[in-house]
Formats: sequence, C-alpha cells, structure tokens
Amino acid sequence: MAMQQAINDSLIADLVMGCQRGETAAVERLYDLYADRLFRYLLVRVGDRDTAADLTTELFLRVLQHIGSFKLNRERPAATVSAWLYRIAANLAAEHHRSQWRRPWISLENLGLRPIQEPGPDSLAERHEELGQLADAMSALSEEQRLVVIAKFVEAMSNSEIAIWMGKTEGAIKSLQHRALRTLARTLRSQTQQPRQTWLSYARK
Repeated sequence: MAMQQAINDSLIADLVMGCQRGETAAVERLYDLYADRLFRYLLVRVGDRDTAADLTTELFLRVLQHIGSFKLNRERPAATVSAWLYRIAANLAAEHHRSQWRRPWISLENLGLRPIQEPGPDSLAERHEELGQLADAMSALSEEQRLVVIAKFVEAMSNSEIAIWMGKTEGAIKSLQHRALRTLARTLRSQTQQPRQTWLSYARK
C-alpha cells in the first residue's frame, strides 16, 4: 500500500484550520496521519529508535507552537503541510547530529529494506561491512535525494505522490531518484572490489 492513511487536500486544509482554532481532535488526527512517516524518516536520519521517538515528539511540540502562524497554500494544502513537517524533521535531525558530533548510522533494517538473501552465520561480517558502506553512501546524497529514496523505497510512494508531497514535477522526482541511485551505486562500487547483490541492485530492477 503506497500510503498508510488517505491524505488529501480537503482533509489537510480542514485539519490545519482546526488546529489553528485549538481543536484537540484536529491535532490528534494530524498526528495520526503523519507521526509514523516522520518517525521513520527520523529513524533513518539518526539511526536510533528511542532518539527518533523523542525527536518525533519534539517535532509535534514545535508544530503546536507554530501552527497558528502557518500559512497554508490553498491550492496544494497537503503538499504544503508535508513539506513543512519534513523541513522541521530535517532541522531536528541536523540539530541532533550537531549536538552529538557523530554521523548517523543507517541500516537496511532502518530503511525497511533487506538483502535479497538473508545472511547466514558465515556472512555476518560481510553484512556488517555492507551496512557501513550503505551508511557512507547515503551520507553522500543531498537532502532532497535522501527524501526521494526514503519516500520511494521505505514509504513505497509513487512518483506522482512524491511530486505532490515535495512540490515538484514528476520529471524532477525521476531525475532526483536517478541521480540518487547513480550516486549510491557509484559510492558502493568504489568501496568494494567484489560487486555484491544488495538492496540497491534489487531496487533498480
């Protein structure tokens, strides 16, 4: 299923206006619609479930603080709100890394992706090396490229859904995805002498 719950312009516009009026039900509904998506995004960025959960809570506290002054685009309410929420999430992740002075750890499990074959006991060391390579490769992407990869391969969103969410054309999304996959493939190839079949080779099929 491409999206967990239906998100449409009419619903989001009503919820934002309800939040701005201080309606508890609207706040709870907005949280229900976006919390899981934002948690998974933050989990990929920070690599720790507890930290991602704390940052998700902090994110919605910031939303409550600033929703009153939020300017809703009446033509594309859902895309406007999604972009705003993920911008807050990106800022929180950046603040976290500045405070920790360490790079994020990203695993295949965090991304919701698996190797084509599950590793046996003899391949654990090889898989650990692969995870480190993937973390380096993801770090080489731009913020927009990371968002597209997460939306496509974690959220299983279509290009049209990603385009609406990010406020871009489908052509721009395809271009971002293509550049992201090329960068990931190039980085992973440069890190190993022996090409391996990873989630990336599966995702590109």
